[in-house]
Amino acid sequence: MSTIFSDPGWRRGSTLLNRETIEIGDDGKPVAGKELVGQVKVFQDVNPSSGVRNSNRLVYCVAARYTGATNLTSADAGKVYAFSTASTAGPDANNGPMTEFSAVATATNVNTDGRSIGVLDEYLTEDVRPNDIVWLVVKGPTSIQSSGTAIAAGAAIEVTGTAGRVTTKSAGSTVANQIAGSSVGGTAGALVRVNLHSDEI
Repeated sequence: MSTIFSDPGWRRGSTLLNRETIEIGDDGKPVAGKELVGQVKVFQDVNPSSGVRNSNRLVYCVAARYTGATNLTSADAGKVYAFSTASTAGPDANNGPMTEFSAVATATNVNTDGRSIGVLDEYLTEDVRPNDIVWLVVKGPTSIQSSGTAIAAGAAIEVTGTAGRVTTKSAGSTVANQIAGSSVGGTAGALVRVNLHSDEI
């Protein structure tokens, strides 16, 4: 068996189809990546461009297809997205949960609906086009966008509002803890280094 089926082989910072044509089959669904979506890959906590090692922890990522209507850009890197809940709809029907996403996560998604979430690859340099596949971090160290309030070192973090960002936990579910080592994230969209929690994998 080819390793591409058991070990999705593209690095963080890009997408599976990275500027390649996204082919649509006769069934109206994308051809590439059906066997990859939902697969988990474990990365070292290393910047893929510079080679700088951030920590000795492991980063767990899921290969997920983006099913939104417009491109995601590097400005979206580090935002929190909610995985689609319907396993029988979309391009990757019947592949189960944690295979597709289209919209940023809200506090309601996490606190009320209990939906699985992932953080869009912090190293993203290419646009994520509709029907392309990209890494979402689901567990371990990652950089995540702040809602604009400084988050203290070690503080518990929750998803807030509708922008796919986080803030210090008040009444919601803890999704991560700040590991940057000092109070950071005082500007909306500023990246905060966190250890993302998950019981999904």
